[in-house]
Amino acid sequence: MAEFFQPSFGSRAERIAHNEAWCRDLNERKAEWMKDGHLAAGFRCECWQLECDERIRLSGTEWQEVRSRPNRFAVVPGHISSEHESVIAEHPHFWLIEKQGQAGEAAEDLA
Repeated sequence: MAEFFQPSFGSRAERIAHNEAWCRDLNERKAEWMKDGHLAAGFRCECWQLECDERIRLSGTEWQEVRSRPNRFAVVPGHISSEHESVIAEHPHFWLIEKQGQAGEAAEDLA
């Protein structure tokens, strides 16, 4: 099994936000590749689970919806931490979630 980076700082909510921000950064690079005409695999699920490696297919419009706020993320349906986030929209192939409280603040700081 691959080793995953686990930040040695902050609360659980901050660690969750850090993991999601890391996935968001990877996905933003994929979106840039696609703009430049390169093929990219599906976007990485931006959930809180460090071991998650699931992929999501997003259109350009869906990607813009996800990136409309720094505390929003695209996740595989069901991949939520209900104490730190809420579902904004349920699409068949992904859910749009929004971080709340301390996790939301950390996500915005990391954006």
